Amino acid sequence: MNMIVDQSQETAYPSYLALDEILTPPLRGHPGGSGETLPAVALRAQGLWFEQLLRELDALQRGLDRGDGPGALRAVDRSLRILRALVAQLEVIEPLAAWELAGGETAGPGSFDPAGFREAETVLGRRDRRPPPPAGPYPADGPADGGGRAEAEAATYRPSVFDSLLGYLAAHGYPVPCDLLYRDVSAPVAPSPGLQDVLVRVHRDDGAAAQICERLVDLDEGFQEWRYRHAMIVERAAGDEAPDPRGDVFAPVFPDLWAVRSLL
Repeated sequence: MNMIVDQSQETAYPSYLALDEILTPPLRGHPGGSGETLPAVALRAQGLWFEQLLRELDALQRGLDRGDGPGALRAVDRSLRILRALVAQLEVIEPLAAWELAGGETAGPGSFDPAGFREAETVLGRRDRRPPPPAGPYPADGPADGGGRAEAEAATYRPSVFDSLLGYLAAHGYPVPCDLLYRDVSAPVAPSPGLQDVLVRVHRDDGAAAQICERLVDLDEGFQEWRYRHAMIVERAAGDEAPDPRGDVFAPVFPDLWAVRSLL
């Protein structure tokens, strides 16, 4: 049987993937060894996954905002799978020597921030008003501001996944404290005993809202794991030259979802 191959589709697919744009220097035609291109490859791959993660977090928020619990759960599940892929990719560059990680330059704490990760944390609900770390040798491979800092700053002033969760709970009859429902969304999330009382009731009802809360704890834990592995790579490259990148690695995005577990 003869198979007819559509040549136009064969040529269109690489164009659709934009491989020529992705494989720009220092990847294509680089004269050095593989260790010199690995960090750039890893950061670009991480940036692509974080871009997809942002889309999933948007789907999660839209699901919560319209009261679609199953849709929100599906978005959380996809987000968790992406985070696992992101953590696994970091193993590729962990064994590299410090000078390889730094690309022959002095590495700073912002040297290996992939595009999108700051925005993703901000979309979840993390609010960090400290000045961002200085850019290192590789952020030029992603957005010009290194790690999407401008996008993260803009996301600070929009309702987060945490705010959408509060709205979802209120819409389903749970007495979420008014000061949280109408809070300043740009402010950091502080633990709330009143919200924790509500979350106890949510968990005891054991419905869709409880499942969403549990999966958001999983998502928070996944981000903490990624931050820890990322911080170790930064420390390995920068050594004593950079501030301790691990200071808030395990700071939860959803403190009340963690705190309520001791009340159940």
